[in-house]
Amino acid sequence: MVVSGSFVYAFYATPFPIGNFDFALTAGSTLVKMLPGSSGVLPVWISLYCPNSTMTIRCDSTVLQTVTLQSSGCPSGSFCMLDKTQVLVPPLYGAGSNFVIYSFAFASSGVTTITVTGTDQFGHSHTTTFGVAVCYC
Repeated sequence: MVVSGSFVYAFYATPFPIGNFDFALTAGSTLVKMLPGSSGVLPVWISLYCPNSTMTIRCDSTVLQTVTLQSSGCPSGSFCMLDKTQVLVPPLYGAGSNFVIYSFAFASSGVTTITVTGTDQFGHSHTTTFGVAVCYC
């Protein structure tokens, strides 16, 4: 028996772009006003998205993304820190870190610009900025 013809095998790629992850970094506010001698907390949010995904599921559900955060800038006479500098972000969710500010004394007036930079394990880097004013205002 002779069988002729062609066979077409269709290989379907996963609908999620594996390794094509990216994220958005946003601050909970654009300006924080604080009294001298007080403290405050501002959330910094990390939201995942896959820009080439056409599905409602944004990312490969098997990858736990790591975003490393660094901050720069702090009002004079204050102490600033992120409560988490390495954030593990589940694939379909967001995560965050708190930017904590302790103001010890009234040392200067005006707005200090704070920049938080996040870098993930794929080399993507994003920043968000906000202002902090330590004043009687």
